[in-house]
Amino acid sequence: MVRLIATVFFALLLFAGCSSSTNPDATAQDQEKPALPPQEIAIGDYAFRAYDPAANTQTRFDFSLAGLVEPDNLAGLQIELEKKKIRIRDRVMIVSRESTIEELEDPDLVMFRRRLLKEMNRLIEDGQLSDIYVSHFRVKTR
Repeated sequence: MVRLIATVFFALLLFAGCSSSTNPDATAQDQEKPALPPQEIAIGDYAFRAYDPAANTQTRFDFSLAGLVEPDNLAGLQIELEKKKIRIRDRVMIVSRESTIEELEDPDLVMFRRRLLKEMNRLIEDGQLSDIYVSHFRVKTR
């Protein structure tokens, strides 16, 4: 009986020791392939006008867009963005024209960027953008 208890105890110690040890092959693979940060991809430069007949105003938009994408999806996404250039431009123009003055005057453009990201990811089939950036943002209404 003592022998059985000692064997079970030894087996438990051995099992506990094995479960806490790391697999050297898995550790080597993790060290060989470090996680790459998201990559920036240019979406396009946009300059267009929107006319509001009700208010009799004309708004000029001028900005550039870039997005963040996982490195594995970068090549496919570049091809897809080029194929869908016209549809993307159309969506960007619609989102811009539908934006309120408050959204466009926000220093961080939070809602504007969020709506653009949502619309862009609807169009994209090969990978998804994790974030979108707006630069050289100028909006002028007269």
